[in-house]
Formats: sequence, C-alpha cells, structure tokens
Amino acid sequence: MAEAVKTSYKEKMEKAKKKLARAEQLEQDAQKKADEEDKRITDLAGKMAYENLAGIDRLYRKDRDRLHSEYELKKQECEDRYKRRGQEDEAFTWGVVLFASLDLIFHAIQSARFSHDLLQALSFIGGFIAGMFSVAWSLAAAAWSLNEQITVPVIRQILPAVLAVAGFASLLVLVFGILGFVGYKLVGFYREHFADSISVYIAVTELVFLVWFADMMSAVKLNLIVIFIVVHFVYIFIRMVVTREGDGTYFGPRY
Repeated sequence: MAEAVKTSYKEKMEKAKKKLARAEQLEQDAQKKADEEDKRITDLAGKMAYENLAGIDRLYRKDRDRLHSEYELKKQECEDRYKRRGQEDEAFTWGVVLFASLDLIFHAIQSARFSHDLLQALSFIGGFIAGMFSVAWSLAAAAWSLNEQITVPVIRQILPAVLAVAGFASLLVLVFGILGFVGYKLVGFYREHFADSISVYIAVTELVFLVWFADMMSAVKLNLIVIFIVVHFVYIFIRMVVTREGDGTYFGPRY
C-alpha cells in the first residue's frame, strides 16, 4: 500500500514538473514574442517618426522656398520702384535745373549791364592773353634783329632764330605756367575744402542776384563779374574764419 502511494506521488511530481517546464517554456515563448512585438513596434514607430520628420522637412523646405521666392519678388519690386522713383526725381531735378539755367541765361542776355560786364571781363582775359603773346612776339622779334649785328653767316642764321624761339616760348611758359600753377593750387584747395552744396547755393544765389538786379545797380561802377568773384572770396574767408581750428590750421568741413 505504501509502495503504491509512493509511486502515485512520484507520478504526480513528474506531471507537475512537466507542467512547470511546459509553463516555463510557454512563458519564454511568450516573452520572446513580446520582445519581438516590442521590437517591431519600436521599429515601426521609428520608421513612422522618420517619415513624419521627412514630411515635415519637405513641408518646411517647400514653405521656405516659397517665402524666399516671394521675398525676392517683393525685393525686386521695391528695388525697381525705388530706382524708377529715383530716376523720376533725378529727371525732375535736372529739368528744374535746366529750366532755371535757361531762364537765367535768358535774363542775362536781356540784361544790358550784365552782358556788358561779362563781355568786358572776357575782353580783359582775351586782351591779357593777346598782350602776353604780343610781348613774347616783340621779344622774339628783338632777338631776331640781332642777325643784323652778326657777321658770321652760319651764326647769323642760327643764333637769332634760337634766341627768338627761346624767348617767345620762355615768356609764355613762365607767365602761363605761373598762372596755371597758382590756379591749379587754388582750384585744388577749393575742391578739397569748399566743393559742397553750400558753395553751390551761395554761387547760384550770387549769380541770380547779379543777373536779376544788374540793371538796377547803376550806382555800382565795379564790374559785376568782379563783384561775383569778390563776394565768393568773402564767403570763403568768412567760412574759413568760422571753421578755423585752434592751432591756426584750416580744415574745411566735409558734407
């Protein structure tokens, strides 16, 4: 009896062990399937996330390209509008300047006093140039007249000609060279320190005043062109005094 009970107990234990082993195997299979499913879900989620990011990136690039194209179009439109407006303003300004210049020239021609003084100033300049040429020619003629006092035939033909040409050229180069150098320095100084909008306004105002009121200035005997130059020099002097530095050197303001 005891042997039968013992055998039955062993059989039950064997069955229990098999069931436990079977349960463990099922648990392992279940865990394996769970791991595989988790991996599949993770891979699927990663793939979906990548596809979503790629889609978002495509949308971003598309919107960026669209906005960039719109910006470039608006930029070009603004630049064209600004350029067109600038051209219109420039054309209007030059039109006004041309009209004012023609009107000023017309009044200058109509003004007997201004026309007379302008011609007088031009005549003075032309007379000075002609006088310099006349003096140089007289010097050359005097040098050429030396051939009457030279007895050697070769020297008599060469030396006076050389002296005449040298004297003529030297006098002209000396006079006009000095005047040109001084004028170059003055113009350079003026351009460096005074060539700005204020000087243009002052010069135009002087010229307009002299042209419009030339015939009314009968009491003023001085040439109007000289008055224009003198007044502009006075303006330059006043401006230099006003803007003079403490060390005594002048540095004109830049505009």
